[in-house]
Amino acid sequence: MSFESMAPHEGNLETFSLATRRVIRFSVGFLVIVLLTTALVLAGASAIQSGAADPNSPGTQAGLTLGLTTLGLLTMVCLVGLVISTVVWIVSAHKVSPSGPGAVGYGGLFATLLLISLSYIVPMTILVADVLRVSGWAALIAGVVLTRGRIRRETGRPDLGGRRRSLLQSDDWDASKWDPEVHRDIERRGRPGE
Repeated sequence: MSFESMAPHEGNLETFSLATRRVIRFSVGFLVIVLLTTALVLAGASAIQSGAADPNSPGTQAGLTLGLTTLGLLTMVCLVGLVISTVVWIVSAHKVSPSGPGAVGYGGLFATLLLISLSYIVPMTILVADVLRVSGWAALIAGVVLTRGRIRRETGRPDLGGRRRSLLQSDDWDASKWDPEVHRDIERRGRPGE
């Protein structure tokens, strides 16, 4: 996306909007992968405990290894994307608003970092770890959404950070806005077939 045709403040707002959407999307991707990993681990553990799957079977070992490796790789992609998007979000928030993300935004980021880090560092059951990860995700989303709301109020742009406008709008087809002289000339000559 090129911001050369925009005023500097508008370009910063667009960067903030894009970064907000990406932080939310990467965090939702992270949440989905965490829940899929939990489901896979719990399904594998219950199948092994019930005797439906043999833990020494190459098929069971390969299935769990392949599944968990794939989900681990996707988790890393989401985390790297989330870190990069969050850094861009913080920088662009500071360019848009003097207080940047503010206490709520930084509080959500701190809570997210603390809860998700604890879920990977401290030994605990997978369900407790997932509760911490989901809580961290909720803190991040709350901080980002509340910060977006505050910056929307400060800038007066209710669409900030929401869905992007489509490329063409109905006003784009109004020739009088393109060039009023051409429009007057068209009106003076009349329409074809008149």
